Amino acid sequence: MNKLFRVGLFGVLSCILGAFAGAIVWLVLKVMSLGIDLLWIWLPEMMNCSGSLVYPLIVCAAGGVIIGLWQKKYGLLPEDLEQVMARVKNEGSYPYNNLHIIAVSALLPLIFGGALGPEAGLTGLIVGLSYFVGDRLKYKGEEVAALMESGIAATLGVVFNAPLFGIIGNLEPDNKKEKYGKKLASKKTRIFLYIMGVIGGMLAVMGLGRLLGSSGGLPRFEADHGMSIEQWKWFIPIVLVGVICGLLYLIFGKLTKKMGEALLENRITSCVIVGVIVAVFGYFLPLTMFSGEHEMGDLMVQWQVYPVAILIMTGLGKLLMVNICINFGWRGGNIFPIIFAGVAIGYGMAGILGIDGSFTVAVMVAALYTYIMRKPFTVVAVLLLCFPIAYIVPVTLSALAASKIPVPKALIK
Repeated sequence: MNKLFRVGLFGVLSCILGAFAGAIVWLVLKVMSLGIDLLWIWLPEMMNCSGSLVYPLIVCAAGGVIIGLWQKKYGLLPEDLEQVMARVKNEGSYPYNNLHIIAVSALLPLIFGGALGPEAGLTGLIVGLSYFVGDRLKYKGEEVAALMESGIAATLGVVFNAPLFGIIGNLEPDNKKEKYGKKLASKKTRIFLYIMGVIGGMLAVMGLGRLLGSSGGLPRFEADHGMSIEQWKWFIPIVLVGVICGLLYLIFGKLTKKMGEALLENRITSCVIVGVIVAVFGYFLPLTMFSGEHEMGDLMVQWQVYPVAILIMTGLGKLLMVNICINFGWRGGNIFPIIFAGVAIGYGMAGILGIDGSFTVAVMVAALYTYIMRKPFTVVAVLLLCFPIAYIVPVTLSALAASKIPVPKALIK
């Protein structure tokens, strides 16, 4: 078969697969949203117990029991994004006989208030679906491998409402041995299939959103902003605070992982402990619960209403809570919570320094997220869908600066 024709055929397949991925992502996020509304808005109002600590303690502890029992039967699921990609790289495949189990495993911690993002479970779902399709194709090789990855690109693009995230995230190297520029230049087919997958995914979500309502995504900051010398003179201190917060996140992760491993065989106990901690933190710092997507939108509108100390404690609390959830058994993603934490701390710093909130948040989130993730171009691709294009300079400079500050060897996974 002519290579150009084959690439075009796989481009169409990538677009179709991306559309399926987008539809599944939309459905899962919609179910999550409805579950959260039922458990945390409608039922408390019906029972007239809004604002009580008793209700979240009961609900979160019950959630811990359910999650623990589910894990005793089906194992520690869902796998996070890094685990999924490592398994694909090492095994050349991903199981697709338990996709319904992965879906439930992903939804339970999110609905019960865990400080987690949905991307972990959704990535496992779509990668499994991609390999299900790939195993039924006649042709094997480079295009089929890229087809699998195009499903991941579509998933990440749809989850974060950031098309470039899925594309750049797949292309940017995971370690120093890979060269970003060379990878871009030598993978034209791969890039084409990623783009087609993301196009299919975004079109499916847009169509479903128009018909049945939006399923979410990162909110966008307003174009009104201040970016004068008054803001820029604080650029380096903000970056350094972002890096320090990233370092704290990694320290939290190391400590909670050790504690979580000690409880590995006691799934119900471990998961109930998480539930109690989530409830208590959520009672005193309500914005530490959930992924942070909707809460981020609230902060954009009324961040100046919150005391500076509450904003900073909320951000640091979120960084701690996401590690407690993941390492004690409530599995999920960390990207949404990390971005939210950066937003909260950034607004807190803006209040302290008396400068523009959007500028401070943009620099803070870029530094924090990059220091943890170590992928500056991927971070820029995500944040440019949140911030006006005018912020490309501070976001890029902050991400590049943070990526150059080394992580202590003791904290490297």
